Amino acid sequence: MLDGSGQRLHGRLLGHADLREAQSFVPQWLDLPQAVRAALPAIWTRLLGHPGFNADVIEDLNRPAGQRIVGLGMAIALDERWRHRMASDPPPFAPALIYEELLDGRFQPPTDKELGRLSGQGEVAFLVLHYEQVLTDLANPDTMELLALAMSLFRQAHAGYRLQHLYQEGLGEQGQYLLSMGFRSRTQRNAPGAAAQDLPELYGLSREEAARLLPGSPVRDAFQFTPPRIGFSASERRLLRLAVTQLTDEQIGEELGISGHGIKKQWRAVHQRALDTMPQLFEDAGNASETGTRGPERRRSLLTYLRNHPEELRPYTPAG
Repeated sequence: MLDGSGQRLHGRLLGHADLREAQSFVPQWLDLPQAVRAALPAIWTRLLGHPGFNADVIEDLNRPAGQRIVGLGMAIALDERWRHRMASDPPPFAPALIYEELLDGRFQPPTDKELGRLSGQGEVAFLVLHYEQVLTDLANPDTMELLALAMSLFRQAHAGYRLQHLYQEGLGEQGQYLLSMGFRSRTQRNAPGAAAQDLPELYGLSREEAARLLPGSPVRDAFQFTPPRIGFSASERRLLRLAVTQLTDEQIGEELGISGHGIKKQWRAVHQRALDTMPQLFEDAGNASETGTRGPERRRSLLTYLRNHPEELRPYTPAG
C-alpha cells in the first residue's frame, strides 16, 4: 500500500473498467454542474481511444481490484474556437465549460485526420482537464513518488504532437506545482495577497517559450518533436498506445472489443508495416515468422522503440 512498505505503482491509459472509480478523482473545486458530474462516465466512454483525449491512471497494484487508482489525469485537444479563446480571453473553470459542451454536443476534440493536419502545421493545443491524486503532503515520500510518476505520464501523454500550446488551471498552492513543471502564469484572477483564492489561475506554455528553456521540465520536454517515420493507421496506433503500457493481448482485446484472432491480425499488420519501413528495428529478432520466439522478440523491439518515439503513436500529416 502507499505507506512506504514497497508499493507497486503503475501508470497506464484509463480503461472502460475504471470509469466509475475515476469519478472520485475529479476535483471538487472544479465548478461542474451536478448533472455534468454525473454524466462524466458517459462522456469519457465516448472519448476513450480518441487521439485527442489523453487520460492516464496511476494505480497501486498492492490494493484490491476496484480500489487501485491513486492518481488520475486527463487532457483534451482543442478545436480552433477553443484555441483562440484560451489564447485571447481564457474563461475561469475552462475544463468545466468543456465538459458541458462535450455533454450537449457543442464541442468535440479534433478528429484523427484534423489532429494530424494540426500537428503537421504545428497548431496542436491541449488543455489539461484536471489531475488529482490521493496524497498531497509534499513531506511524504509517497506523495513525491506519485508526483514523479505523474510527471512522467504527462510527458508521455503529450509528447509526439507538434504542440503549439499546453494549458492547465490550478487553484491556490497548485499554482506552485504547475510552475515547477515548467508552466508559465497566464492570468491573475485573484487579488494579490488575498488569503482565499476563489478562482483558478490559468498556466500555460507555448512552443516558442519551451524552445528557450533547458530540457528537464515535464512541460518543456513535451514540446520535443520529430516527425513519425512508420505511419501507422489510426486503429494500429490505438492498439499500440495500449500495448506500450504493458497490457496483455487479452486486456487490449477487452478494451477495444476485438477478438483474440482480430488482435493477432492487427499485430501482423503492425509488424509488417514497421518491417517495411524500418527493418533495422528487428535485426536482433531475425527474419523468422511470428511462430516460436520471433514474434515476442519483434514485439519487444517495436515497443521499446515506440516508448522512445511517441510521435509514431500520433496522427501526423506533413504541411503542404
